Amino acid sequence: MAMTSGKMRASIACRFMLAAGLLVSGCADRQDITEKQFVGKWKSSKLTTPMYLYANGEWEIKTEEGGILQYGVWEYKDKRIVWSFKIDSQIGHDVNPVLSATPREFRLLEADKSTTIFSRID
Repeated sequence: MAMTSGKMRASIACRFMLAAGLLVSGCADRQDITEKQFVGKWKSSKLTTPMYLYANGEWEIKTEEGGILQYGVWEYKDKRIVWSFKIDSQIGHDVNPVLSATPREFRLLEADKSTTIFSRID
């Protein structure tokens, strides 16, 4: 059974609206990422020890015994996490775009184009 040109246009318009709706809902999820989602205890795909991100903007990498291996401050800004740290007398910054974030996991793009995956462990 052949479609009339009016029905075909309506079908195409309907598919377009559905696709646009899916794109908008996908973008809305990304825009809904807030700094609060990152607060917690995390296992990184690149570290063997847990990383803690605190609501006051501080971060720590700690041993199982509680010894602090590294620390600094972090901020979620413009869809990126900005890490700041001090090594000797120098202050360093590392900026990583957030590729995705859910309550249990987030992924960051590293400077070398690799992806680091953080999984919630608390």
